[in-house]
Amino acid sequence: MAAPAPIGVITEKVQKIWSALELQVSPFCQVLVLPGITFRELDATAKKFIAGKFMDHARESVLYVIDGTGNDRVFLGAPRHFVAGGGTILCAPGNNLFWVRKNQPQTMTATLISPPTPPKHVKIPRPPNAYILYRKERHHLVKAANPGITNNEISQILGKAWNGETEEIRKKYKDLSLQVKQALLEKHPDYQYRPRRPSERRRRRRSTHASSHLRGAGNAHAASSPGSPSADSPADSNDDV
Repeated sequence: MAAPAPIGVITEKVQKIWSALELQVSPFCQVLVLPGITFRELDATAKKFIAGKFMDHARESVLYVIDGTGNDRVFLGAPRHFVAGGGTILCAPGNNLFWVRKNQPQTMTATLISPPTPPKHVKIPRPPNAYILYRKERHHLVKAANPGITNNEISQILGKAWNGETEEIRKKYKDLSLQVKQALLEKHPDYQYRPRRPSERRRRRRSTHASSHLRGAGNAHAASSPGSPSADSPADSNDDV
């Protein structure tokens, strides 16, 4: 079995994938279409490479969105193209971005993002800031390089990396976040971010503290029980973001 390519190296396979995608590029091409199976084979470095290649053509920041209409494919393009004509970008669990068409059946949307019973007033998700977009793009790269690392540790690593980035890199993600925000404002002109009230924040902190206390008591009991998993069991690790 061939050894995996070092992180950060663009393999011949990735070059061939880009060559195939490049056939779609034309003066009239605003969005690339990647088969779902191809997208899932790409690591963070490969995705960044392909996005950079297409940005040379598009002359603006681009992002990946999963087709939320039921087809196994992923689109790559500028955010404004996905919200034109009533389209919507949704952030589902796992930080995956989904594109949904206007008037798409509610059953399909419910399957993709698994919401609870539809509320009377739908909460508009807050647009991601520059750091969130930066972290999303690099999360799996850090995870792959550090098996067993927790999400909190990944956040610490990427937080330090973000603070040490050049102004050029930070501006790139700030510009992208502004595009996403602008797209949201065009879709929802009355949108305003409403932070949680102090009473709600205190209630959430009490709930988190109680949950942590219960988990600690459960781990202590498990440690004293014969044949129970150790405290280092993968089941105690955070799920992927």
